[in-house]
Amino acid sequence: MKKITFFTGLLFTAIFSINAQINKPPRLLVGIVVDQMREDFLLRYYDQYSNDGFKRLVNQGTLCRNVQFNYTPTITAVGHASIYAGTTPKYHGIIGNSWYNRNSKKVVYCVTDSTEKIVGNENISVGVSPRNLLTTNISDELKIATNKKSKVISLSTKDRAAVLTAGHMADGAFWLDLTTGNYVTSTFYMDKLPEWLVQFNNQKLAFKYLEKEWNLLKPIESYPNCLNDDNNYEEILNGKQRPTFPYNLKELTPLNNPYFEVLNRSPFSNSLLADLAVHILKNTDMGKDQTTDMLNICFSATDPVGHTYGPLSLEINDTYLRLDLEIARVLKALDEYVGKDNYTLFLTADHGVGENPQYLIDNKVPAGSLDEKLIYEGAVQHLNQKLGNSQWIVAYRNDQFYFDHELIEKNKLVLNNIQDMLAAFLLTQNGIAETYTAWQLMQNEYTESLAAKLQMGFNFKLSGDVRYLMQPGWYANMGVGATHNTAYMYDSHVPVIFYGKGVAQGVSYEYHTITDVAPTVSTLLNIKFPSATSGKPITEIFKKP
Repeated sequence: MKKITFFTGLLFTAIFSINAQINKPPRLLVGIVVDQMREDFLLRYYDQYSNDGFKRLVNQGTLCRNVQFNYTPTITAVGHASIYAGTTPKYHGIIGNSWYNRNSKKVVYCVTDSTEKIVGNENISVGVSPRNLLTTNISDELKIATNKKSKVISLSTKDRAAVLTAGHMADGAFWLDLTTGNYVTSTFYMDKLPEWLVQFNNQKLAFKYLEKEWNLLKPIESYPNCLNDDNNYEEILNGKQRPTFPYNLKELTPLNNPYFEVLNRSPFSNSLLADLAVHILKNTDMGKDQTTDMLNICFSATDPVGHTYGPLSLEINDTYLRLDLEIARVLKALDEYVGKDNYTLFLTADHGVGENPQYLIDNKVPAGSLDEKLIYEGAVQHLNQKLGNSQWIVAYRNDQFYFDHELIEKNKLVLNNIQDMLAAFLLTQNGIAETYTAWQLMQNEYTESLAAKLQMGFNFKLSGDVRYLMQPGWYANMGVGATHNTAYMYDSHVPVIFYGKGVAQGVSYEYHTITDVAPTVSTLLNIKFPSATSGKPITEIFKKP
């Protein structure tokens, strides 16, 4: 009897110990993705931030400082899909913002779906959906785990960001229609807008933001790490003589298309998105019961501002200072309407950004601009000389060439040989560092960083026949502004912060890939990992009981 009592006590102790180590999931999971937020932006502007936005997340949560994208291309659709699916384009199938479809013989946009329609603007003839996403993501898995009792909503200025974070089972994905200033959705999710969104759209806040003048938030002396306001590396908006402050949105709006494009290229589109997030927290029951809900907020303004003015500009610095205030506003609303101890939040980015190549050249740093027109013409001429005149190349997109397989088979040629032929030619071109054929990417297993990243971005059914990597500092067709899409560190190194219920306080310098975010979230929520997860949980972020 004593032995039975003793072992019963041990069993009870073990069960109690296990239960103590499993955190109860939060009422609300908030995912924030900041478009084009390179890792150093968090700390470069750190002293300029308020205490209630980025600093609150860093000081009270876990900051992961060595998280990198483990694939290329590093662009918006791919980034949002990979963060939430926990895997790479090789498996989830979103290989670009757009790509060539061999079946339709057309370039397709990542979320376009002709079987759906836009809800909120009948003038748009073609809808969108997540059907090109081949796996589940954390939004889907939460819905599955709770038998659809969880509410999942994704918000963004961009349709692809909202749709690819929402996944297949969400209650809604909503994005800004740049022609009307309203937030819209797709018939994939619903047939009419929810009443809370109708109320929000009726406020016409987008028009009110167009009445604003964008000037620096602080005195110019507060921006010590930026280029001079007037420089030759920034794009000039229609209606401006030089790319300098102030920007009168009301005056510039009629001169740029679509109508709300100037709003899109200002920090105020982030403000509008924060308005919507706060409206949802206040006017819906998200996070109000014991079943975990998910609210995904994808701040996009940093991307068009970054593309237009570059990562060293006053404009991008000011945009981050204003984003800091919007994040603080969202946190305040979460505290008020959900409760400080009832939510968990993560923040990351879909990719980074590189410096303007001409700026680097002017400062004696190796860089350049690849002329894609010349590359394409050279590739066509080379294959015609070797094989005879015909349309061997049917598409050139995302640093890759697509061949006409039917034509090659008809002429009884060997596809692999033609792939090798073009790859060898491309290596002779200035600015191209490496080339890989589809056959190589299928047959070999690369472990070296750059080749491995390219392989993880390759999907046999969707990708092209020959892919190249440019040299560091190089981008295609670059004049002013800045861009991204490479495998290099400036495009692939991003911040990751976890904050709130179940999260420890600290800083991690351990190497992690962006595909580790989804399984970490899944572990916090006690749900299964997305279907093709290749990452692993970031164990440093978990609070010990």
